[in-house]
Amino acid sequence: MNHVAMPCLQALVEALDGLEIAAYLLDESDHALLWNRSFMRLFPEHEPHMRPGEPYRENLRRFYDGRLQGEERAEIERYIEQGLERNRTQTSPYTFEHRGRRLRVASLSLPGIGRIRLWRVEAAAGDAHGGAPAPTPTADAEADLLDHVPDGLMVADAEMRILWVNEPFVVMYGLLDRAAAVGRCFVQLYRDAWAAAAPADNDGAAAGMALLGEQTRWSGAPFELGLPGERCVRVIERRSPDGRRVFAHVDISAIKRQQRRLAEAEQQARASQALLAATLERMDQGVMMVSPQRIVEVCNRRAIELLGLPPELMAARPHFEQVLAWQWSQEEFANTPPDIQAFIRSGGILDQPQRYDRRRPDGRVIEVQSVPIEGGGVLRTYSDITARKHQEERIQHVARHDGLTSLVNREVFLEHLAGAVDNARRTTEGFAVHYLDLNRFKPINDRLGHAVGDKVLACVAARLRAAARDVDIVARMGGDEFAILQFGSGRPEPALGLARRVLALLAEPMDVEAQQLRVGAAVGVALCDAPGADADTLMRQADAAMYAAKAGGRDGVRVHGHPPHADVPA
Repeated sequence: MNHVAMPCLQALVEALDGLEIAAYLLDESDHALLWNRSFMRLFPEHEPHMRPGEPYRENLRRFYDGRLQGEERAEIERYIEQGLERNRTQTSPYTFEHRGRRLRVASLSLPGIGRIRLWRVEAAAGDAHGGAPAPTPTADAEADLLDHVPDGLMVADAEMRILWVNEPFVVMYGLLDRAAAVGRCFVQLYRDAWAAAAPADNDGAAAGMALLGEQTRWSGAPFELGLPGERCVRVIERRSPDGRRVFAHVDISAIKRQQRRLAEAEQQARASQALLAATLERMDQGVMMVSPQRIVEVCNRRAIELLGLPPELMAARPHFEQVLAWQWSQEEFANTPPDIQAFIRSGGILDQPQRYDRRRPDGRVIEVQSVPIEGGGVLRTYSDITARKHQEERIQHVARHDGLTSLVNREVFLEHLAGAVDNARRTTEGFAVHYLDLNRFKPINDRLGHAVGDKVLACVAARLRAAARDVDIVARMGGDEFAILQFGSGRPEPALGLARRVLALLAEPMDVEAQQLRVGAAVGVALCDAPGADADTLMRQADAAMYAAKAGGRDGVRVHGHPPHADVPA
């Protein structure tokens, strides 16, 4: 910052002190530069801690430290970050309560310096306007509401003398307060706004004054009015029956900047059309542009390759329906979900951005992204994400399966069990839960080592999958414990049939590293044969039945709630 400006800034904050307006000036790095006595009177918690160069964060910390109580104190860092963000981005005044006063705060950017924050005490109910401008054409309650609309509002008489403005108007035209506007002619106010701007803006001032002189003679058609700093407002006028003129000033600066950028982009695109075409042909991403008339105006080499389209068809700038018809004839959408197929049959273009993945007949997965073009066309990109999809599937498989046996893990088994319980409540379709604990595994693991033990567990997993059906869920629950979710029956006989197959297969010797090893298992079964069962209860019942089977000291099965069967070891 230019240090020559410091005396001027000091005089400014002292002048504000005389108006009982608290001022606090920060540099562009949010460090304190100046403040006045009114600031210290409103915020005595900062005495005697304030010093030049202090980060605004520390100022906020003292402020919230005195305001927050109880559980709110734990959120002090969040409040501080919000305060810092407001300081950087605030464009409209707002009010808040502090030490029994209602304060109104504004924040103004000072290019090349930083930002100044201003506070004033709002008049209490019943005060004679608290030093505010004279009564306005609107009721107090209505005026307060109008201060919260985003647009600047101005009421003028027939000669364009201002009768009332709202707070957004004050901020929009760089005024100190409403009093700086009331009683003045708007044309003069507009001229003064430009007079305070840089000399380079003189052309904008002349154009604005010429337009304003023409437009203010008539009421009706909206017009756009330039403001310093490359700002622009759209002015809309309505006249009331008593002759007053009501103006809405809508800030369209962002829209105008976007329009300028778009115009520049279009000009650059026209100037570099050949370069763009060459770039499109060398892209790894497929690009297709369909016009509002549904003509394929652009289709680069990569799009033709990824979609398997005939080059001669695309070179003829076909109608989009011709492209879809060719793809349907090639069964291009055979692996596409029904909802996407329905979307394609309906025309294949939406008036909003869209993204979906489509699996081609050759197995590749193509990510399709669409951005609508004004008037009905679309810009569509195609990316080959086959490798990424395979990686995601591998990651998902690892997260949901046991790495040693490739069986689903405990969490996935419990998910399937919860789903089976919900289905049983709706359909009364029963099922069985088998819980297995291996016998004679620990001595193998201890004597021959974990490498051999791991191979035994993998062999056990393979035999459990062989015993169960494809629809059943086989899981490793941890260590040498396994579980099977047997669908389709909640009766003892089918459950015992599966348990017998499991015990028979586990009883066969396993050839592991030139050794024949044998294990067995105790199997506990819980039956879901009534809608009232829940997953936790079934797991406890299966576990209890497994321990009952294990109590016999040999391989066996026990069905919870049923006596031991004579032909099954228990």
